[in-house]
Amino acid sequence: MNGYKVKIENLKSEDSYVEITVSVTGENPLYYPRISACFYTDDDNRILPMDLKSCDGNTAVAIGIFDIPSLFYSRKKAPEKIGVKFLFSDGKADNVMLAPEKEVVIPSKHRNMLFRFFKSSKREKTKILFSGIMSLLFLPYRHLKVQPNKVTFLTNRSERLTGNIKAVFFEMTKIPGIEINVLCKKGGVKSNIPNLFKFFRLYATSRVVFVDDYYHFLSYLKKKDDVTLIQLWHACGAFKTFGFSRLGRDSYLRQSSPNHRQYDYVVVSSKDVIPYYAEGFGVAMEKVIALGSPRCDMLENESYKKHFRKKFYRENPSLADKKILLFAPTFRGGGMGSCHYPIERFEVDRLLSSLDEEWVIVVKMHPYLSERPAYSEKYADRVFDFSTQYDINDLLFVTDLMVTDYSSVIFEASIVNVPMLFFAFDLNEYSRDRDFYCNFSSFVPGKIVLSTDEMINAIKNKDYRQELIAPFKDRFFGSNTGHATENVVNFTKELLK
Repeated sequence: MNGYKVKIENLKSEDSYVEITVSVTGENPLYYPRISACFYTDDDNRILPMDLKSCDGNTAVAIGIFDIPSLFYSRKKAPEKIGVKFLFSDGKADNVMLAPEKEVVIPSKHRNMLFRFFKSSKREKTKILFSGIMSLLFLPYRHLKVQPNKVTFLTNRSERLTGNIKAVFFEMTKIPGIEINVLCKKGGVKSNIPNLFKFFRLYATSRVVFVDDYYHFLSYLKKKDDVTLIQLWHACGAFKTFGFSRLGRDSYLRQSSPNHRQYDYVVVSSKDVIPYYAEGFGVAMEKVIALGSPRCDMLENESYKKHFRKKFYRENPSLADKKILLFAPTFRGGGMGSCHYPIERFEVDRLLSSLDEEWVIVVKMHPYLSERPAYSEKYADRVFDFSTQYDINDLLFVTDLMVTDYSSVIFEASIVNVPMLFFAFDLNEYSRDRDFYCNFSSFVPGKIVLSTDEMINAIKNKDYRQELIAPFKDRFFGSNTGHATENVVNFTKELLK
């Protein structure tokens, strides 16, 4: 029906591991195949990525080695039966679930915790020991009653609520009879130790708990059954692989890791990205719900848009009659403290010397980056660095053209219908090192340029491929734009009932 056939080429079970080799054949040549294994029982499922070994014409072959006892989170006994299907995409809009002609049953295994400890790496042993200490400290709090009207917001991304979690918080404060608590502290475990016992009390007594990133303490404790944990991930859409989708690429991550796997629900922007978030977080697909991206609601608020534009031009009167090119690239490398951007590739002088005087460049570098574009003094009045000023979503309201590369700001820009150019001069290297869920070239809602000359020609000819934006927005937001916060709050109210 879907034009694809899957075949198990090899299945080998040894100790607690199973090795699967699978081929997928399409009716047409495959373009950007991606194959994941979907293991399932009567009441659970989990998607895990496989390594693509070859793609010859219309057939792709992938292999995966899986640790059976750690497939499903915290099961007291091994499931009686584990089946497997395969999630396939060819870099386009749709994912398809493919079942072998003959049902495949994976031998079920259960591993002793002591055995797991001795087989673990030094890093994992440390985490297991720390989890034991945390569980002992948390034990008195487990006996505290969950308050049916209590909601808690946790974040370690910032000292204050931002983005999705901020939008939901403010809307929740309008509901009478709900006790709302907030715990914000930027940083990892060490930074948050002073708040440990406050966290214990809130986590043990709240009916609903919201997080917006990886919140370290959660992975060291087993959640109480009557507490509902909801992930309001800080980004929207799905673009670059993350979490368990990067197994084999990030050496510190293991299939058995408890990170993220206790979420009761994960809120995402649209149905299209459900399989990606399920895989990335290691949760069942049924736990991923498409309610929208709350922080994006403001992008469709005309009153707020007018307010920001008025404020922006009052603070920057010289830009009132200019065309703004927003330069907003992401970083290369490992992340905060270990990343960079090859800033010499963005040639400001050549760009501005070739464009009409009405064009100016507004720079908004990623928060992790310290690099800034270089330019001659003669262009000083046409370059504005707002890297530490204004929210990038707000800047979209005054942008005539955005030049980016692999930044996820493209999702927000699609809501505002901002024309985009993708300055992807290192596409092959970035794709190899970072990896995408979809083929970059057919995914992005704009024209890809590989050099300054191509960028200049595209701007002069207004060749932005802007017709790609509307279907892109529809795919990643659907009818949720402008209503996501309301959707999440209504969903939460039902949980509180």
